[in-house]
Amino acid sequence: MADQGEVKTQEEDLSPDIKNWSKYQVRQWALQLDGVDDKVAEILFNQDINGRSLLLLNTTDLTATGVTLGPAKLLIHARDEVVKFKKEEPVGSRNQPGKPCKPYPFDKHHDTFRYMESRILDVTESGASDLIEPCHEYKAFTSTTEETKMKKFTSEVIRFAAACMNSCTNGTIHFGIGDKPNFTHGQVLGVVVEDREAFANELKSAIDGYFEHKQKQAAQTCVRHPRFVEVLNKNMTSSDKCVIEVDVVPETTICEENSYHTYTIKKGKKKGKSKETESEPSKCFFIRDGGSSRDLLAQPNKREYEQFLESMAQRSQRRKKAEEKHLSVIKNSTQGSRLSHMITGGSLSLDKSNVEQYVIITNKSHPSQLDSLNFLVHLNPAAVLDFDPESAKEGLEQYFDQQSPVNVHSPARYKITEGVEDIANKLKLTQNTSWVFCNGGIEHESPSDIDQWLMDKGASVRDVISFLCRKGILPSKRFLVIFLILSRVSEKMDPLVETFSTFLQELRGTDQILCVCDNDKAFNSWRDLIEARCGIDISGRCIHDLSFAEVNGTILSLWSENRRSSRFLPCGGGSKVLFEKKVEQSLSTLDVLCVNQCEGRNEEKFLIEQNFYKRGKVTWWNFYFSEQTGSTPFIKRDHFDYIKDTIIPDSCSKRKTCVFFNLVHVPGCGGTTLAMHILWSLRNTFRCAVLRNNNADFAEVASQVTKLLMYKHQGQLPRVPVLLMIDDFDDMEKVCDLQQLIEKECKEKKIQSKSAQVVLLNCMRSESFDQTGQAADTVFIGNNLSERKQKQFDLKLVENEKTYNTHSYSKTADTKPRGFRVCEGSQLSRSS
Repeated sequence: MADQGEVKTQEEDLSPDIKNWSKYQVRQWALQLDGVDDKVAEILFNQDINGRSLLLLNTTDLTATGVTLGPAKLLIHARDEVVKFKKEEPVGSRNQPGKPCKPYPFDKHHDTFRYMESRILDVTESGASDLIEPCHEYKAFTSTTEETKMKKFTSEVIRFAAACMNSCTNGTIHFGIGDKPNFTHGQVLGVVVEDREAFANELKSAIDGYFEHKQKQAAQTCVRHPRFVEVLNKNMTSSDKCVIEVDVVPETTICEENSYHTYTIKKGKKKGKSKETESEPSKCFFIRDGGSSRDLLAQPNKREYEQFLESMAQRSQRRKKAEEKHLSVIKNSTQGSRLSHMITGGSLSLDKSNVEQYVIITNKSHPSQLDSLNFLVHLNPAAVLDFDPESAKEGLEQYFDQQSPVNVHSPARYKITEGVEDIANKLKLTQNTSWVFCNGGIEHESPSDIDQWLMDKGASVRDVISFLCRKGILPSKRFLVIFLILSRVSEKMDPLVETFSTFLQELRGTDQILCVCDNDKAFNSWRDLIEARCGIDISGRCIHDLSFAEVNGTILSLWSENRRSSRFLPCGGGSKVLFEKKVEQSLSTLDVLCVNQCEGRNEEKFLIEQNFYKRGKVTWWNFYFSEQTGSTPFIKRDHFDYIKDTIIPDSCSKRKTCVFFNLVHVPGCGGTTLAMHILWSLRNTFRCAVLRNNNADFAEVASQVTKLLMYKHQGQLPRVPVLLMIDDFDDMEKVCDLQQLIEKECKEKKIQSKSAQVVLLNCMRSESFDQTGQAADTVFIGNNLSERKQKQFDLKLVENEKTYNTHSYSKTADTKPRGFRVCEGSQLSRSS
């Protein structure tokens, strides 16, 4: 019998090809299999079974050697899985390292990222580093039967989760990623999952069953729901496989300084035993140790366990400091404005754009992206070069064609063999959008792998580009080529890189090229590949800070018809999102102020303003009319600029999720009007709303405020806070109660940053106010005006008397016009 050193060497040197295995390696492989007892491995070893003979074995052979039927079936199945995997590898790729790829973004569930088969994750299995950067553990998950698959999944997740929580580190465990000794470390394999919901349910049940009762709730919070990441074939078509991932996030607010024990998880066998062992569950205490999880209670000497517990408080403090260091900072961006400028050629309006035609180049879409790509239909592109072979089946072409008919072509149709105008007429380029399938998916053409595309299809796509750029096909210098990066481009041989290079040559520069992707990682990869291929920096021609929902809303808002028919919310930096009616209706406690409030609706200006200046309540229309050409600007009260430029920025800089400041005013002096004027002036930089009913359920209000804050952000930190006006609360405690409920709701939604996300403008009436003890977060509005404001109101009074004949109302105190009421007790009060 070989010693442990020999066995370890054989494990490290295990060949990926079974026929090359020695009998030592066969034994080591058998020892790794769940449901196969150690004695089976010894039987194989004693029978001199090496790799070649293992390939010849069947169930009858094994049972003849004394292996019982159950383990024999498992062993044959496991062998066949390894053989199957080898057969699926393309010729020429064996023994060659796969291309690197990034893991799925940590603690996210809405990202459109996909894995591609045989790629290698560029992160190694690891232990705790800075406690925020996740550690990783890989499980191939291929040699497991359906009967034991769920048990292995839950047991491995429990072990990994407990280890991460005790070590205070973030972590991700991956199922369907190759691990040694049978596979290349980090290789994307994928697994077939028939019932995804069952995995989530079983994991929840396992947490309740294996963690101590007092720690179950914390574990349920820290262990995220399973994530199923699609695995694509090498030719970008969909497969039936996915990678199952579970993230663990042991936040200090949840875990504090606690330690987490789990009960023994029965695997059907004990390592080093010669037969199955059943015993009463005992406690385990897992920690991360390098690339694996280790049970400190399994050690004969418990001193390491005791020392680890003694250092939990120190470890928790390290975690807390790391969390504070990594708190997200709201990123200031101007890319909404840049997008508006580039998509219109500088006109900032698509009603009178300097760009006449658009050509779209795009790759594989994700189903969750399609609803955010409606702007493409409105742009009505002359041509779309689509590199997704499944686009007509379940992708962008199918979505587009349902709303606007397209002419579908293969690249071969564009080969210039006759007059350019004749070809254009045949392709009907002057009618519907010409949709060109650039990687199969049409006329029974098979898609090509990335490495083979240039040889198979590169020449025909170059013909398409040359044709489109020919004089007379598209308006010279007045068309824009948009690279819409829906899937991350990570290889220098990717068809989109070659396509960009060709357009760059045909257009002789990047002035007519715009690149759009929805995250920094996709942008960085694309930028670096283009720089390596073409030697240019395309950063100035890229939009990457905006989500596709923001790109969609920003572009749609550039048509006046859309501004009249739809409502838009701000996202910062000039970007916008479409405010869906069903969502607005669900925010029943809030009167939401949109960036295009009042546009497209008809109200009688004379009646609106006359009502306001005859003591009627101010409406958004009053501010809207005052901004129209030829109108007198709405008069700002003395404290307007101070509140807008000082109080609100100071409030936003506080490191609390929800903050408030008070606007205390004498009844009748226009405090509510001032508050609404502030909201109106900030509607492009805040998501503004007014609380409809002070008696509403505050828990529901908090939920709706958070929903407004996070609308169309899908797990990303919003760039614009909510500014909520609450008017005429009779008790400051109510304001504090609402603030606390909003903070609680944000915490549950994991909304945390270094600045405030919700600002409450508390507008309160008060007959008297002691200004000597006025707090920094309180502004008092009395009934006295500065000399400058007094003159403005005098002029406004004269204008009102001429326009609305309001002088007749000045004789009766209860019907004084607005010009009088705003400054009760001042020189403007001319009532008898």
